[in-house]
Amino acid sequence: MNKDIEASRLRVSRRRALALGGTISLGGLIAACSGNSGTATTTSAAAASTTTTSGTSAAATSGDVVTALLAKAPQCVMSKEETQGPYWFDVDSIRGDIREDRPGTTLQVAMRVQDNSQCNVDGSIGAVSNAVVEIWHCDAGGVYSGFESGSLSANGGGGGGTPPARGMGEPPSGAPGGGMGEPPSGAPGGMGGGMGGSGETSDGSYSVGDTEATTTDDGTYLRGAQTTDANGIAQFTTIFPGWYMGRTTHIHVKVHIDKKTVLTTQTFFDETLLDEVYSQSPYSEHTGRENNTNNASDGIYDDTGLMTVEKQSDGSYLAVINLGIDA
Repeated sequence: MNKDIEASRLRVSRRRALALGGTISLGGLIAACSGNSGTATTTSAAAASTTTTSGTSAAATSGDVVTALLAKAPQCVMSKEETQGPYWFDVDSIRGDIREDRPGTTLQVAMRVQDNSQCNVDGSIGAVSNAVVEIWHCDAGGVYSGFESGSLSANGGGGGGTPPARGMGEPPSGAPGGGMGEPPSGAPGGMGGGMGGSGETSDGSYSVGDTEATTTDDGTYLRGAQTTDANGIAQFTTIFPGWYMGRTTHIHVKVHIDKKTVLTTQTFFDETLLDEVYSQSPYSEHTGRENNTNNASDGIYDDTGLMTVEKQSDGSYLAVINLGIDA
């Protein structure tokens, strides 16, 4: 395992992350945004609560650069509902910079939420403001915060290894349950229930209605949420996600509007880009990818989730996607 990744894991504390990560909960933010999904109002709560948690703040990518790249990406396409997977939990952290101290190549992520019933191909109408966009993904070594022991096992100790049983990874697309356990009888949603979402209400724990995972550690890195602006765009500063056995590289996404989860999906990357990023440290020290699942063989991958990516002059990457929903 890369020594920087190993050292950063030892420094993680959920209490520290929550202390730095924002002044209101995700549930509170969803409540504040209720009833404003079609307008540009009620965004001050997000602005007031957004902070960064890494040692160096990274400013959001220029709006002109983001909108120009979003214009190149597919538009007015309905995003596919995907499994939530076993590594989600209610982190309650409102922040734009979700890196904490994770080593890896900087990735700026911009996601525009579009109402497909109003959307037009140039993106000038149909943008959904005041939606809450939540993302989470693994680190450069293939491990998820909150589940280090489980995801390390899935990676054979973090350095490749044999593919895990399906229960340690994620269910095939469309499967009703996740690998970390089934919801109790009669419970709506569930760990793998992308269609079930996070229930109908939010009272500060926006996961009401879900069977939550039992975390194994205090980590919260590479998890967070933001509200969309007047143009329907939410931005994050993170690192390029790594990979783990049994799955292609991906970022998990949830979109919440008016106290409801309206989309649970995953986004993906071009294989040529993955080869470029993973040839460099710290990714290059996670060996065995040539024997792992790629986009073509992944049971969850869908073309509608493919992100449009451009390399920036400072060596970082900007990845964008238009998320089509039925608002």
